[in-house]
This record gives sequence, C-alpha cells and structure tokens, in this order.
Amino acid sequence: MAVIIQSYYLEHKAVFAENFRQVLDNFDMEAIHKMRTSTKRLRALFQMIQFLTDGKFKAKKQLKKLRTVFKHAGNIREIQIESLLVKQYELLLNETFPEYLEYLKKREHKEIVGFLKSIPPIENRDRILKDDKVLAVIDQLQEDKLHEGTAAFVKNKTQAILENIHKRPSNHRIHLNRTFLKQLYYLYEMLAELTDVGKIIKTNVERIREMEQFLGSWHDLVNSPVYMNAFLKTRSVYRTSKYKMLKSAIAADRKKMRREILEEFYPELEADIYTAK
Repeated sequence: MAVIIQSYYLEHKAVFAENFRQVLDNFDMEAIHKMRTSTKRLRALFQMIQFLTDGKFKAKKQLKKLRTVFKHAGNIREIQIESLLVKQYELLLNETFPEYLEYLKKREHKEIVGFLKSIPPIENRDRILKDDKVLAVIDQLQEDKLHEGTAAFVKNKTQAILENIHKRPSNHRIHLNRTFLKQLYYLYEMLAELTDVGKIIKTNVERIREMEQFLGSWHDLVNSPVYMNAFLKTRSVYRTSKYKMLKSAIAADRKKMRREILEEFYPELEADIYTAK
C-alpha cells in the first residue's frame, strides 16, 4: 500500500519540477498556477504522512525551501484573480476601471520581481524537495496499519470541518474548511485506494470539488478589499462614484455567497459527514 503513496509523491513532485523549470525559462503564468497546485498537493500529502508517523515527519520542514517562492507565486496569482474579477464587474456594471487595473499590473510586476529574487541559486534548485528523506519515510510506513491510519486521517479532517461548522462563523473558519475540503479533494483518489472514504464522508469527489471552488470564489471577494483599499489610498481622485459602486457590488455578492455557504453548503456537508457514519 505504501507504493500508492510513493507513486503519488513522485507524480506530483515531477509536475512541480516541470512547471518550475517553465517558470524559470519564460515566466509562464499557467506554469505558476500548476506549480502552486502541485505544491498544495504535496503539502496535503506531507500532512497525511505527518499524521501517519505521529508527527515524526515534519510537513512544514520539508516544504521550508518552497515557502517564500510559494508566497510570492500566491501573491501574483491573487493579483491576477483580482484583475479578472474587476473585468467581470466592468461587464456587469457597464463601467470601466482602467486606473485600478493599471495599479494591479504594477503590483503584479513588483511581486514578479520578488518571486525571481526568491528563487534558490542554480546549484540548489534540484534540491528544493529531498527525495531521499521523503521516500525513506514512506518506505518505513507500516503496511498493516495504512488502511486504519488513512481512515483516521480522513476522520480527522472531517471532524475539523464539523468543529468549524458548529463554532461561530468567521471568514477564517470558512477558509479553513475550504483548505480541508481541498486536501480531501487532492488526495481523494489515493485515499480511495487505501481506505473506504465513502464510509467517512458521503459527499462524492465531484461535489467536494464544487464546494471547494465555490468557497474559493467567495474567498476571492474577501481578498478584493485588501487590494482595492490600498489602491484607493494612492490618490483621492479615485474616490469617485464608480469605485464606490464597484466596492458595493463586490460587498453585496460576498455577503450573498457567505449566506449561501452557511445556509446551504454547511447543512449539506454536515449531513453528508454524519450520514456516512
């Protein structure tokens, strides 16, 4: 069974390495996105391995060299998403926001510079993830305990989701639940080979993906004021009615989506977790 975990690691390590090379060669934006996604998949895997080894394997330590690169790549991606969001609202509101889009372009360029500076020296680029240590830990996993251990890992994630559902709603807790759902989605096929995921969470993998993406769209609207407020502080001339209209439209949609999460998504997710028990 450990070979399944090993195959998952090698597959997504290869995806990361290939897209990392593309980013270095020509700063391909799609490669940045794929590189971040493969990093998230590896992080989810490492957290599972940490759980299976009772904390002896340290997920954060293994990803330490990726952290700064990942952060800059994430900032670039967030700015790109904000730009796409603004263009969508230009169509919805029949208005244009060229000043804001230009501001975002400059911020994106600044983050790109930071990203390039954060890239490790050439001689260290092939050692961002140390295969020998990761593979050695995977090889030491006890085969007879993997079924039970991976089931416990899934239960740990679903229990964390339930705890966030039952606590007072907050943006942070909603975002945490998105992270947990994304981890389950990333690892789902592998987990299905290792244990019976369907007995722990009734929601199928497609629905998990839909929920996670909806929470992601909501989170994009949560991030939007961070950039817009910073932009509006640059020059008071931009405090015009059209930017007030843009802020109001985003705030209204954000509130609507949050209500849908709490009143529709959460009850469905909670029922599916309980039903599967």
